[in-house]
Amino acid sequence: MTKSNESDARGLKSVERSFEIIEYLRSVSGATLSEAADDLGMAVSTAHIHLTTLVDTGYVVKDDDIYRCGFEFLHTGGQRRDGLALYQAAKPELDELRDETGEHTNVTVQERGYSVQLYKSENPDSIDDDASLGDHFYLHLTATGKAILAELSDERVDEILDRRGMPALTDETITDEDALYDELEAIRERGYSINNGEHFPGVCAIGTAIVSEPDGAIGAISISGPRSRITTDRIEDELAPALLNKKNIIELKIRQFE
Repeated sequence: MTKSNESDARGLKSVERSFEIIEYLRSVSGATLSEAADDLGMAVSTAHIHLTTLVDTGYVVKDDDIYRCGFEFLHTGGQRRDGLALYQAAKPELDELRDETGEHTNVTVQERGYSVQLYKSENPDSIDDDASLGDHFYLHLTATGKAILAELSDERVDEILDRRGMPALTDETITDEDALYDELEAIRERGYSINNGEHFPGVCAIGTAIVSEPDGAIGAISISGPRSRITTDRIEDELAPALLNKKNIIELKIRQFE
């Protein structure tokens, strides 16, 4: 290896280490220098260099002896979200759908084989999995995720499942590939997906993909709430028609942005 390649390798490793520290601080909601070094198996001097650099960039803040992730991440993520045509088109429609149904409504995007929470319009009288903005979910166990998978080719679905796996979060989670493919075919036929306690016990959701030409499925929207209220009859008679109507409106609005 040349000196240049050695330098590049060290630089990339340093970047990976910095992001490892960021993920650690996010997971523990803050830590001292010694705590971070011990938990990450790093020399204190090395951890100090990384943390000092991250503080200088604004992505980590130091309060007394505690290091925490800074709000610069909120600024970065917020700018990206606010610039998406999907978000601009979906937000007012989901707020209206929340009022119509009395349940939470959501919009997600697919990134790196995950479903990412982009926006949630919450009704105080409903409940769901309490997902936060930016949370990542496996595609095979959420309504929005399965709706997106149903729009993809079998080859692309295989790639995602090979990369991310099919872990079970509840007793209802689909963990068999053949069963998932049967479910995806049913979603294609009826136009919407159902998550019946597969991601969070006692919570049900229905979802449908948002499709934009020529990009295909750019995300998905859903209605979620307690299993006792998201019944089969209510889905068929009220929720699915309302959700599919919003899908059509959002897709038409996105075309105006393009």
